[in-house]
Amino acid sequence: MNPIFSPIGEGWPSFPRRSYGKLDQSEPIAPKGASVAVFCFDVVDADWSGFGDGGLFDLGSVPRLKIDHTKYWQGLFKHNPIVGPDPYDQLPIYRVEITASPGDAWFDALVAIGEDEWVTIELDDSGHFEVDVFGGLLAAAVTASLKDVQRFIPEAAALDAAFSMDSFPDATSSEISGAISAPSFDYLIGFDVGQGAAVGLADANEDVHLYFDLGGGVYRNAPTRPKPLRFCWRVDAAIVLSHWDSDHWSGELTDPQARSRTWIAPRQSITKKHLAFANRILKAGATLLIWGTAPTTLRISLASGRQSIELRRCTGPAALRNGSGIAAIVEDASSGKQWLLTGDAGYHEIGTLPSNPSAIVVPHHGADMGSSSIPPSRPIAYARLLYSFGPGNQHGRKPGVQHPTVGAMNAHRTQSWDHGTWAGSTPGTSVATRDVLATAQHPGTHLDGATIGWTASPTTPFTSLPCAAPGAPIGCTGAVKQA
Repeated sequence: MNPIFSPIGEGWPSFPRRSYGKLDQSEPIAPKGASVAVFCFDVVDADWSGFGDGGLFDLGSVPRLKIDHTKYWQGLFKHNPIVGPDPYDQLPIYRVEITASPGDAWFDALVAIGEDEWVTIELDDSGHFEVDVFGGLLAAAVTASLKDVQRFIPEAAALDAAFSMDSFPDATSSEISGAISAPSFDYLIGFDVGQGAAVGLADANEDVHLYFDLGGGVYRNAPTRPKPLRFCWRVDAAIVLSHWDSDHWSGELTDPQARSRTWIAPRQSITKKHLAFANRILKAGATLLIWGTAPTTLRISLASGRQSIELRRCTGPAALRNGSGIAAIVEDASSGKQWLLTGDAGYHEIGTLPSNPSAIVVPHHGADMGSSSIPPSRPIAYARLLYSFGPGNQHGRKPGVQHPTVGAMNAHRTQSWDHGTWAGSTPGTSVATRDVLATAQHPGTHLDGATIGWTASPTTPFTSLPCAAPGAPIGCTGAVKQA
């Protein structure tokens, strides 16, 4: 196992002095003009021997590679892995978080870096500009000092060749449709996973037949995860991954039963950590169905014949994972109502929005998605917003960004969504009322899972979830107490 996936947070030690990296995410999404922003880079130690002559990822001479990566991935996808070293278990992957404000030495350069661009980052033990380095998804931060960030590096083409999805086969529409089945979806469940997202679509027996994301808090926000964190597998549910950001799949780290399921994921611009995760689940026997760029929508009817789920490829720039992933709309013909599952995509990146939603999962944990992201108007009848975030979450060094944001709340208020007790400048600091359900309360309270129906609030708490006592070796730990 690559130490980055350690379920107890051990991770890779210390920090790399020189690393190759790509921007994994920034908070806020559009940092230009922000008073403070955090730039998070997914990096790998540039001095690792595997990048040298004849190494597992030889950047200088592909014919001398110790392993044929195309054949390696072909074997994994066919559940017939090749015999030999696992290149992804040995890859020293880190995360470098740089918090900066306008006027800081690095701010303008960092704002200019795109998610599809390779950079070299140099760190040292001491200096004037401190940054945080994480050696594991659940590991604590190590402090280092930033010496330099170089763009337009000569190794970029070789790194792109080494770390891409080019060897992943696309799934067919029938393969994706065949992976999703249910008698009906009666409950939408927003699980309390900390600063991440995991939505379950359950039948009348409270059995989850499909997950839309299976995330949890990671890196700085790893402490927001409930412990333990496991999911319900009374039914062999598939998992739709809205996009490849780790807070949308890292629930798997502490739930071994999740590893070998069927995962449906978009073809996107990904890098080292995401490839290592794909390698991890495929080695465990998972079926990974990659949805390419066509068709742009896929409509799947459920067994009852009165409901359907429409998967949509979002329309954001291909180089940006948040807005180019998968969104979903579940429709119930009997009530004429819809559920909207957004992932981290803005409303403007989803296409035609539902006209009569009874449930909306608010994009990106309540981040400010910008003025172009206009929510659907609140319908007259029963309807709920679901905010999934971790108690006391923090993005970057203080004073950093915290979800949910005032911008997100006000965008929904403008469309007549009533946020009840949430005050104008402090969303998330009380238990929401009126139209809003949330998985947490700041500064440190977990509120457990929340459920939404089609035309009325379901009866809670659910009696069959969690399906095992906390600490038991198997079974889910997510209680559903809110409606």
